[in-house]
Amino acid sequence: MLQNIKPNRKKSKAGGLTLEEKRLVKGLLKKGYIPQDIVHIVNQGRLQTTNLGRISEISKDNTILEAPDEEVNKYLVIQSSYDSKTLLNPYKDCRLIRSREAMMAAVEIFNNPNMFFRIEMFCVLSNIAWTYLFQEKLERTKLGSSKRHNGDSKSLNEMLRSADCPISNKAVCENINKIIDIRDKVEHVLFSGGDEKFGALFQSNCLNFDHYLTEWFGENLTLSNNLSLALQFVGLQKEQIVDMDLSTWPKEIKAIYNGIETNEFADNNAFKIKVYYGTEITSKTKSDITQLIDYSTTPNVSQTVIKKVRIDKLSDYPLSYTQVAKQIKIKNDKITTNDINKIISEKNIKKNAEYSYINFRNKKQEEKYEKDKNIPKGVPVIYKESVIDYIISVYNEK
Repeated sequence: MLQNIKPNRKKSKAGGLTLEEKRLVKGLLKKGYIPQDIVHIVNQGRLQTTNLGRISEISKDNTILEAPDEEVNKYLVIQSSYDSKTLLNPYKDCRLIRSREAMMAAVEIFNNPNMFFRIEMFCVLSNIAWTYLFQEKLERTKLGSSKRHNGDSKSLNEMLRSADCPISNKAVCENINKIIDIRDKVEHVLFSGGDEKFGALFQSNCLNFDHYLTEWFGENLTLSNNLSLALQFVGLQKEQIVDMDLSTWPKEIKAIYNGIETNEFADNNAFKIKVYYGTEITSKTKSDITQLIDYSTTPNVSQTVIKKVRIDKLSDYPLSYTQVAKQIKIKNDKITTNDINKIISEKNIKKNAEYSYINFRNKKQEEKYEKDKNIPKGVPVIYKESVIDYIISVYNEK
């Protein structure tokens, strides 16, 4: 469907048609298209529009040879391929389409509780998204080049460090550099847990991306039409994020994290946004969470990214303690109930949303927990299946 009509387009005084377009117009006329329809087809995606007069002039000009049917058919396919929301065309805007989709995939994967390698996948996809965005900016504006002297494309790292880097904000560039650092390290080390510790850095990365995407190429490309840019950390309270156990992290990943926390831009929202998440109890359900922004430390943060998400806790945490203990003993009959209880206590598993969820029955129980941080008597804790292998691995290490 031909529907790409951009606002504020200008009518070209000279018609603005290239020789190639004139040949295509001739071909369309030969195929039986009427001038009014040809005007509509040709003007798809053009900043400067042509008119019926120009089509009539071409129809009378015998010096112009019509394009063959193969070229005309291909042209019709291209002009029919604009997206009605973004106004992007896969034949003309390949980099931008890939860039947007890579960042959307990064956010969606990081928000997926069933994924275990979220840090790695976010950083890889974010790197792809920024690379294509930089390349498109440099090639369209001609203020620099995304190519090396040998014709190969520059890496994101190279474009960030070049004199023609399209972003002057140092905090934004440092944020992207940290994403690259994490991506490079996680390719060589294995670790699990603590993904949410990088959430503030990742969220700023997404917001920065959306800002430059729309500033450079138009508001119609914003990702907010497709997904919330907030990264939801399901089941986490502010205190849990702060106190999360990082003992299982390799030293390389800990070094990167410590570098983020002590970075000169640590208090700059363009580098690392100040956000935490909490559970919102309603009369109908206990499964809503909402993003909360700490305005006391981030007074300039926009509230446009708040999103409430419905979470089915029983699907995320399907196991009772009895079921967990049974499955552990099936996999390793040397582990006793006392061993399991000791590991759960030492690793504070009951309060770690990576593996468990405190299934409060009412608001009073939750308020009591918030006050003294002790799980009230009779309140069950439910677990993810991943806790089974985690407890066994801790036992084996000992």
